[in-house]
Amino acid sequence: MKLALIIILDFIAGTALLIYGVQLLSNGLEKAGPRLIHKILSALTGNLICSFLTGIAVTALVQSSTAVTLLTVSFVNSGIMQLKQAVGIIYGANIGTTVTAQLMSFNPKHIALPMAATGFAWYLLAKKQRTRHLAKALAGLGLMFLGIGILSSGAPLVKSSPAINNVFVKYGNNPVLGVFIGFVTTMLVHSSAATVGLTIVLFNAGLISFDAAIGLTMGDNIGTCMTAQLASLNTSTAAKRTAWAHTLYNLIGVLLVMVFFRPFADFTVRFTEFAGQSSERLVANAHTLFNVLSAVIFMPFTGAYIKFIEWLVPEGPGKTGVH
Repeated sequence: MKLALIIILDFIAGTALLIYGVQLLSNGLEKAGPRLIHKILSALTGNLICSFLTGIAVTALVQSSTAVTLLTVSFVNSGIMQLKQAVGIIYGANIGTTVTAQLMSFNPKHIALPMAATGFAWYLLAKKQRTRHLAKALAGLGLMFLGIGILSSGAPLVKSSPAINNVFVKYGNNPVLGVFIGFVTTMLVHSSAATVGLTIVLFNAGLISFDAAIGLTMGDNIGTCMTAQLASLNTSTAAKRTAWAHTLYNLIGVLLVMVFFRPFADFTVRFTEFAGQSSERLVANAHTLFNVLSAVIFMPFTGAYIKFIEWLVPEGPGKTGVH
């Protein structure tokens, strides 16, 4: 009973720090240069390729595909951006957000506390608002690594508890169940980066199989679409189309992975080995490869995809928008 309580408290503390750290990181980076982000998104999205590259760059900068997608929905709703440009940003944003998972797969826990402490001290001493936001981002990065460290240190305790370990043994090899759990968890915490980070910990600790880890990662990608769907309520038809373009893009990509599950899993393993990386990088690489391959597959068919979205979400009365 005592061991189970320790495991639960470690899990809650580690997960809370991970989620809060990711939120601080993305929020700090986003608010450090909001005008610049707005200018980049509105000015450098002239065609599909420019939109795609801008989506990668801006999301890698602010570390939040959700924030970039919400901005994109608002730009389309106000008529600043067209649907084709928005779709390009969505392709890129999904790739840009994988940078966080790659950082977490390194897990530099030895610098987590100094990084968090430096960030908070910098925040207290800084006078300029932009500097304070950057300090907040640094503190968030440290807390994110600290959360990963706590979760990782608690993994051996799980294995020593027969009751809890049996749960992972029974359900930790099911990729379909993983998709559902990843979807629900990400929808609740509004952060695919946090849930991917948790997946990395569980896999690296040997508590779930790589198949289940891929399933969780796929569910994360679907769950992150719910925020954009909520944001598109009571907006123009064009904004609703943008939200659905984001949702169906991720959903179709996940369905393709599930259909070609074994080839995708094997390709990820071979890519990781070819890059000379350890198995601890597998989950982060699966996350990155999924989003890169999705963009590569969708890019040539963007015109047809946009027509499909326009058919799926027809023009509503009084909701003209840009499309």
